[in-house]
Amino acid sequence: MAIHYSAAHEQIACGRTGANLSSTQDKAQVSCKLCQRSLEKGVTEPVRKTPSLAELRAAAKAAKAAQALVKEVKPTLSPRAAWQQRLQQLPGKNRLPRGIAQQGFI
Repeated sequence: MAIHYSAAHEQIACGRTGANLSSTQDKAQVSCKLCQRSLEKGVTEPVRKTPSLAELRAAAKAAKAAQALVKEVKPTLSPRAAWQQRLQQLPGKNRLPRGIAQQGFI
C-alpha cells in the first residue's frame, strides 16, 4: 500500500480520494510516485511564461505615453533653424554657401 503526501488533512497531493488512503506530512516517508513528482515540482523554480497579448499591448501603450511626455518637453525648431544649428556645429568655415541664390564659380 502506498503512502501519500497530504499538506492538509483532507487533501492528497496526487488528487486521489478515499477513506482508507494512508497519508503523511513527512516528505521522506512518501511512496506514491505521483505525490513524489508533485513534491519535486513544488521545489523547482516556476516556468516563466511568455507575456500575453494584453500585457504586451499595455507595455507598448505605456512606452508610447512615456515617449509623448519626452517629446512635449523637448523644444522643436523650425527646419531652417535646425539646419542653421547643424551648420554651426560643423568644423571650419570652408563649406559651400547654401541658399536660394545660384552658387558662384569655385
